[in-house]
Amino acid sequence: MEVVDYHRPDLLLSCGDWGSAINPEEFYELLGKTIVLSIYGNHENLEVLKTLYNVRSGNYLPVLMEDSKVYEFGGLKIAGISGIIARKRKVRKGVPRKTPDEYLSIAGGLKGKEVDVLLIHETPYLPNLFTFIRDSFSSRTALEAVEIVKPRLVFNGHMHAGGYRIYEFSFGTKYIYVDSSQANKHYVILYTDSMKLEIWRDREAIEQQTL
Repeated sequence: MEVVDYHRPDLLLSCGDWGSAINPEEFYELLGKTIVLSIYGNHENLEVLKTLYNVRSGNYLPVLMEDSKVYEFGGLKIAGISGIIARKRKVRKGVPRKTPDEYLSIAGGLKGKEVDVLLIHETPYLPNLFTFIRDSFSSRTALEAVEIVKPRLVFNGHMHAGGYRIYEFSFGTKYIYVDSSQANKHYVILYTDSMKLEIWRDREAIEQQTL
């Protein structure tokens, strides 16, 4: 809330993991300040998240994004793929997992749609950035999804690696990881008029990029 009050963003994007303790009253205090679009992760009160909508938008706009739907906002095309990947379809603590085939089918629905910002929760397999990442079917699937969609910019949640990482794919997609936990407090500001991008830690800008 302090960060939103400080920056006054037009839009807040989230890669999920709001936690099981979220409640509508507190969330609507946030929604009174800015528009929020979010995918879900694997630590959610999904029943609450599904009910939330943006009171500041001119039409009925749910907070929870639909998989493979492209949202246009401020000249950007934004899309997301919710959840984490499991070998079999299942639900754990009220949050569904996706099989690799389901995940890649959603990515395929975004192929060629010129997505500017892609939100995913799974971490793509990038061992040069994360030396400790496991070479697993889930991380490989997330990587393949990025390669299919080819967005200008991609963010993920799920991992707590500290700080931030930046990587540019050979096909031009820029990947940015930020640890937004209370221990690290990193986030990204994107200025859509200039496409300048800043990485902040708490209230200090520590990195600048352009798209």
